[in-house]
Amino acid sequence: MDHQAQLTQYLAAFLRGLSEAGVRQVVISPGSRSTPLALMLHRHPAFQTYLDVDERSAAFFALGLSKATGAAVGLVCTSGSAAANYLPAICEAEATNLPLVVMTTDRPAELQGVGAPQAMDQHALYGDHVKAMVDLALPEATPALLNYAHWQAVKLTSLALTRPQGPVHLNLPLREPLLPSAALPSPSGPSSQVLPVTHHVDLTPLRAVLQQRGLIIVGEERTPAEATQLAHLAETLGWPVVGDPLTNLAATATPNYLGQADLLFQAALPMPEVILRFGRLPVTKPVMQWLRAHPVPTILVENGAKYQDQLHQATWLLDQTVTEFVAAVTSLPLPAPAPAWLAQWQACQQHAAQVVAGVADQGLNHSTVAQGLPAWLHEQDLFVANSNAIRLVDRLALHQTNSVRIFGNRGVNGIDGLVSTVAGLAAGRQRPVTLLIGDLALFHDMNGLAMLRRYQLPVTIVLLNNNGGGIFNFLAQRHLPAADFTALFQTPQDLDFARVAALYDFTYHHPQTTSALQACLNQSGQHLIEVTDAPTGPVTTWEALVAAYQTAVTAHD
Repeated sequence: MDHQAQLTQYLAAFLRGLSEAGVRQVVISPGSRSTPLALMLHRHPAFQTYLDVDERSAAFFALGLSKATGAAVGLVCTSGSAAANYLPAICEAEATNLPLVVMTTDRPAELQGVGAPQAMDQHALYGDHVKAMVDLALPEATPALLNYAHWQAVKLTSLALTRPQGPVHLNLPLREPLLPSAALPSPSGPSSQVLPVTHHVDLTPLRAVLQQRGLIIVGEERTPAEATQLAHLAETLGWPVVGDPLTNLAATATPNYLGQADLLFQAALPMPEVILRFGRLPVTKPVMQWLRAHPVPTILVENGAKYQDQLHQATWLLDQTVTEFVAAVTSLPLPAPAPAWLAQWQACQQHAAQVVAGVADQGLNHSTVAQGLPAWLHEQDLFVANSNAIRLVDRLALHQTNSVRIFGNRGVNGIDGLVSTVAGLAAGRQRPVTLLIGDLALFHDMNGLAMLRRYQLPVTIVLLNNNGGGIFNFLAQRHLPAADFTALFQTPQDLDFARVAALYDFTYHHPQTTSALQACLNQSGQHLIEVTDAPTGPVTTWEALVAAYQTAVTAHD
C-alpha cells in the first residue's frame, strides 16, 4: 500500500472518531501541512466546514460556534506559528468551559530541530489551558494504527465534552506527499458511543445488549465491597467474570468467577456476543491477546472518564462507579439468564483448576508459594509486588475462603517503592500486611525497610529469591546468548538477605518445606521469609501446566 493510501485510511479513521464523538462543525485555516486533513474534512458529508485565513480569528469563530450550539467544534491549522495564534481563544474556552477540539498539523520527527521551515515545538503548546494533549503517531494503515487514530479522536472529543467542558489539543505529524486519495474509504472498524458523562446513566438503551451472551472482565484494584457487587452482577446476568488477584473476586466464592485466566484463554473458548469491562485490563496477558484477536461489542465502565482502552475496541463508554453501574443494571427488567452459556465457561475453568491444583505436590518453590499464600493468611492484607510475584499469583492461586484483601501497585507496573508502599498501607489500615516480593524489587526499595523498623509496622515479607530478574525467563530475551542475558536482564545481585534482615531487625526465616513456611506466617512482629528457586523454575512449571491444560481440553472435546 502506498503512502497516499495509508495517509487517507488513517485520517478517515480519525475523522470517523470525530464524527461519532459529536463533532459536526470544523473551522479550517488553510495551509500546506494541513492539506490532507483539511481536504478530507471539506469533502466529508458528516462535517460542516468554515474557512478563515486568520488563525486568531478562526479560533474565536469556533468559540462562538461552540457557545451557540453547546457542541464540540473542531479547529484545523498548519504547522508553525499558525498554531500559536489559537492561544487567546483557547484561554477563553478554558475559562468559559467550551469544548474546542484543536487539531494542529506538524512536521514529522526528522524535520524537528534541524532548521526546517515552518517547524517548531508544538508539543504541549497550550500548556495547562487544555484538558488534554496528544501527539498522534505518524499515519499507517495497519489495523492497530487505524483503531488508534479512531480512538484518539473519540477519546479527546469525549474529554472536551466531559464536565467541566473545555478545549483539547491533538497534534498530527504528517509526511509529504500531502495529497489524500480522491475518494474517502468506506467506514469500517469499531464504533464508539460515548454516553453522557453522568453518574446516573439510563441503561435502558443497553437492555437488549445485556440479554446477550456476555463476558465480564475486571481490572484494577477493587475493594471487597466492589468485588461482591461485581459477583452479584455476574450472577444476575448469568455471565462468567474474569479478573486478576487485585480485584479480590476470588474471595467472593461466586461460581461465575473464572480463576486461572492465564491458562483459560490459551485454548478455544465459547465466543461471547458482548464484553463488559471495568477499568483497565487485568494483568493476564492472554486476556488482552484474546480480545485483540476476537473483537466484539464492548461496554467499558470506569470511574472518571479516563478512556483506558489500550485495544481501542470499546463500543460504549460509561463514567460510573461499580456501585452505580450495578444498581442501574439491577433496576432493569431482565429475563432470567440461560445457564448453558455460563456452564460452557465453567467446564473450561474446571480443567484449568484441576491442572493447576497439581502444583501443590511439587514441594516448596516459588510456584507453590504463589499458589498457596493467599489461602494460608488470615486477619491481614496481602500486597503482591510487580514482575513475577503478581503473575504467579494470578496464574496459580486457587479460590480463597478467607477474608484476606489483596493490594498491589499496578498503575505503571514498576518495581520501585513497593516496600515503602506497604509501610504506608500498614500504617494507614492499622492491620498486619504480608508482602510477596522478588529479590530485585526488595533490593530496589530497601530504604522502605527503615520505615517499617522505625514505626514497628506489622509486616511479614515473603521473598521470592531467584537472584535476579526471573521474569525475563518468560520473555523473548531468554533466547539471547547467556553472557548478554545474564548481564543485561538476569542482573544477579548475590545478596545475603539474612544480613539484610539483621540490619533492619527483622526475624529471618529460610524454610525448606511448605509446612515450615506456613508455620512462619500469621505471626506478630516483623519477619523476612526467604524462599529460593532457580530462575527458570517457574517457567518450567508453567510450560508444563499449559501443555497439560491443552491436552485436557482437547481430550474433553
